[in-house]
Amino acid sequence: MKKVIMLAALVAALASCQSKANKAAEAEADSLAIEALTPTVDETAVYEGVLPAADGPGIRYILTLNMQANPVDTVYTLDMTYLDADGKGKDKTFTSKGKPQMIQKTVKNQPKKAIKLNPSDGSEPVYFIIANDTTLTLTNDSLQEAVSNLNYDIIRVK
Repeated sequence: MKKVIMLAALVAALASCQSKANKAAEAEADSLAIEALTPTVDETAVYEGVLPAADGPGIRYILTLNMQANPVDTVYTLDMTYLDADGKGKDKTFTSKGKPQMIQKTVKNQPKKAIKLNPSDGSEPVYFIIANDTTLTLTNDSLQEAVSNLNYDIIRVK
């Protein structure tokens, strides 16, 4: 981050020292400084799975994590599609967007790492325990997994 700020300051200083006749080069230097400050996606991870629903055949979760070079700039999109919500073959999708947060808690004397999805609209956060490199498990805010034998895992597909 310091390098990016220093680069922007250097470009600005060089641009201000140039003559008025060289405005095209100055505009290009400014656009390069803005481009350098714009975060880029380092990696996109996509997780998918159909999880149990109380009153339907299931809920399809698609979680997309756009991981940036600076973790503060990382964002997520979570699409939850309720299968047959409005009748047979009529699904209903809800989308949540915001910033993920890595958290750690001790649950029953076991350390747990999880991703807390903080929706930008202020709705309730969603929690996924990091089971391994390719699997996230839906859980409650105490990071306690469901007591049933049902599958609450979403698997990395990209």
